[in-house]
Amino acid sequence: MDGNNRWSKKNQCNMYYGYKKGANTLIKLSNYIFDHSDTKYISAFALSKSNLNRSKNLISTLKRILLEFLNKLIENEIKYNFNIKFIGNRDFLSSEINKKIDLLEQKKNDNQKNLIIYINYSGKKDIQQAASSYHQYYKDTIKFDKFLMTTGIPDPDILIRTGGFNRLSDFLIYQSSFTELFFLKKLWPDFDSNDLLKIIKKYKNINRNYGSVW
Repeated sequence: MDGNNRWSKKNQCNMYYGYKKGANTLIKLSNYIFDHSDTKYISAFALSKSNLNRSKNLISTLKRILLEFLNKLIENEIKYNFNIKFIGNRDFLSSEINKKIDLLEQKKNDNQKNLIIYINYSGKKDIQQAASSYHQYYKDTIKFDKFLMTTGIPDPDILIRTGGFNRLSDFLIYQSSFTELFFLKKLWPDFDSNDLLKIIKKYKNINRNYGSVW
């Protein structure tokens, strides 16, 4: 979900409004995808581990928006019909925000649809900690994948990055081995269902061969 801050500057509004619009876009598109397809999982990269090195003002703004959306989701002020789970190191968040996240995750909808939000997540760190546990305790007895933070979540079929950068930026490195990657110049708050449908159409036309044939 890249491009929120640049969208704010482009539209001459403050950072808070840009990120808030980006959060609204996530909920809106998640509802659209779940309502119009048999998709069971959506993964959203909200904040990478490296993002914590950015300005205190930015991190403070993100925390403020997160708390506001948690409250609205818990109180059903935002319409949604899917489960929400957060993955990543939440130590940088206040106890109030962490309690709200726990409460939201316990609020299960009566379906198998899941929005996974990655916050302070690092694909490299995920692999490192999984490899350490696997080698130390369970080598050759349990599959390595079980020690990743994403255990139980299917690998993504499609990965979309907005904002103009053609890289994964430490997101789901291990899990994206056979994922179809789509990079767009459009900034995240401007991304809509029409953009999504174009990507899905392209995806359906791809002949997905797994591995090379010599």
